[in-house]
Amino acid sequence: MNSSPPSGGVAVISRYGAGILLAGAAVAISYPFRAHLYTTPLFFAAVFISCWYGGIGPAILTTIASTAAIHFLLRLPGRGFTPDVHDLPRLAEFVFMATVAIYLVQARKRSEQSVRQARDQLEIKVNERTADLQREVAERRRAEQAAQTAAQMAQSHVDMLLHSVDVLAIEAAPATFIGEMLRTIGHHLHAQQVRLWLRSQEDDSLHLRIAIEGEQQIGLEPNHPFVRDPQSWHNSPLIQEMLFTKAPVVCEDVAGDARLAPDHRDYLTNQGCKRFLVIPMFVLGEVRGFIAIQHAERGMYRAEEIELAQALAHHVMFATHGQDLSEQRRQGAILKERTRMARDIHDTLAQGFTGVIVQMEAAEEALLEEDPEHAVRHVRRARDIARESLGEARRSVHALRPQALDKAGFADALRNVIQNTTAGTSLHTDFHLDGEPRHLPANVEECLLRIGQEALSNALKHAHPTEFQARLAFDSNAVRLELYDNGKGFVVDRVNDGGIGLLGMKERAEQIGATLKISSEPGVGTKITAISPYQPAAG
Repeated sequence: MNSSPPSGGVAVISRYGAGILLAGAAVAISYPFRAHLYTTPLFFAAVFISCWYGGIGPAILTTIASTAAIHFLLRLPGRGFTPDVHDLPRLAEFVFMATVAIYLVQARKRSEQSVRQARDQLEIKVNERTADLQREVAERRRAEQAAQTAAQMAQSHVDMLLHSVDVLAIEAAPATFIGEMLRTIGHHLHAQQVRLWLRSQEDDSLHLRIAIEGEQQIGLEPNHPFVRDPQSWHNSPLIQEMLFTKAPVVCEDVAGDARLAPDHRDYLTNQGCKRFLVIPMFVLGEVRGFIAIQHAERGMYRAEEIELAQALAHHVMFATHGQDLSEQRRQGAILKERTRMARDIHDTLAQGFTGVIVQMEAAEEALLEEDPEHAVRHVRRARDIARESLGEARRSVHALRPQALDKAGFADALRNVIQNTTAGTSLHTDFHLDGEPRHLPANVEECLLRIGQEALSNALKHAHPTEFQARLAFDSNAVRLELYDNGKGFVVDRVNDGGIGLLGMKERAEQIGATLKISSEPGVGTKITAISPYQPAAG
């Protein structure tokens, strides 16, 4: 089987064959003129061309062939192929000159090859440097665009803050401030509508707080699916995605987005909404609501638009959270005032009525014993107690100092309250004062007086004692109030802590930083001890 030589072998054979042909061509041209011309230059040309295009090997072969042709074919007179030593110098000269020509040609080729390689390397470096410059130019353009975008966002933030300050200076109402913030969002993002949705912490329902269309606040849109059913937002994949990722969610195509429920898509389509953006709002890391920003035209949301919407949403969340805190403080103040009034009414009217009842029962007993003089005396005491209780009720409404403390010092006021409430009854009372009375802050005197009144009132209403003892001691570092009755007693751990009486005493003690201890057992009576440390003098 014959096989063709490889392409490399064909090239080598063609180069050597070309050298032989060049030598033959020189012989053919020189032979007719051998008697008239110097024939070696043509052979030099053959060697030169063979070396230039074929390389050293073909050039050597051409030199050998040329030398043989000069010696055996072109020498005169023709003597055939008989060697002649007289021709050796001429042949040696030809070989030397051919060798020099081969060297020079190869040196020139190596030089050109070096120049070509240097040029190629230079072109490669130029191309690389050009590519680097193009990348630098592109990066610089991107950096300039990013800087321009950042400057625009920073300017938007500054405009937003300045506008917020202006709104707060003109109108500090939280609802108005939030509305202005939503209008600003709509203005900066060229939105069709902006809605603020908030989650209820009680039942996790969703409520529409404010809706802005253009520059106007619109109604609460009863046809919106989330308004019709505040719990339906739990079934919205798009909203659930926002809760899961805690990141903005983009709907680029309302008509084709599979995350939208059919009724939600229909509602948005009827509103002319083509795309919208949902921005979550956080309080302590929890999503408390979101802002829905609707657009009536198609398109893609740019990253800087989403970032700007997030920044503006923080302002809305601050205002919303501030409004919630303000409402909580308002409700807390209302509850605190209600508690105060309930406690004061209990300490005045309830305890006063207890004294009235005790005096009326004593009057009834006097009438049964046919002692009208004592009966009239008890009725008069009941009338005086009722008048004092009415005055105390009026004072408690205005949070004024108790009337008993206005008439006498704290120790005398406490003694008078006990005596007036139990005068003419079978209850034996005893009041002891230990130590030199000291000046106490008004709130301390009021709270200790109310604790004493409550203890006496509870004893009269529930314990039915025969003895009631009160001891007021001004110790070196605290004032101590001890109240004891020998009534029925009770199990302290089983008492309803929500009762106004005991709860009121505990609250009074907490107000002045006092400790309150209640000890009682069934059949052995009750002892209540309140200890209030002296407060350091101001200055």
